Amino acid sequence: MKPFTYLTFVLLATALSSAAAEPSAAVKDAVMNAETAWKSAVLKGDRGALEKLVSDDLSYTHSSSKTQTKEQFIQDATGGATTYQSIEFENTLLRQYGSVVVITHSATIKTVQTGTSHLYLTEVWAKEQGRWQMVSRQATKIP
Repeated sequence: MKPFTYLTFVLLATALSSAAAEPSAAVKDAVMNAETAWKSAVLKGDRGALEKLVSDDLSYTHSSSKTQTKEQFIQDATGGATTYQSIEFENTLLRQYGSVVVITHSATIKTVQTGTSHLYLTEVWAKEQGRWQMVSRQATKIP
């Protein structure tokens, strides 16, 4: 397995060994603040913020099935290959498994390159280096 895929697998396997729980208010606030900061960083093309918000072993899969590493994603998001214009989330659900939080959303994402996409997102956030970081993201097109 690729290193980033292996770590994501290990984190999920460890997390799934405990039952899903509603995150505490403090965890929910912290993870949603990280999510909001990620959204802002993507919209602004802020490399420095993204460096802190995503894990070194990030697995970022787009609805096209293109999967990127941390550097590939950040380069596209900040270098002009993908210019995000808006990101809106609905139907957000958080589930906590130990030190991992899984977020699911319905999303409407608009980019210069692809226009408006309606997606179902699954994101995995883990507390690493003392802060919540995105370790995995998977997008599926909503018909």
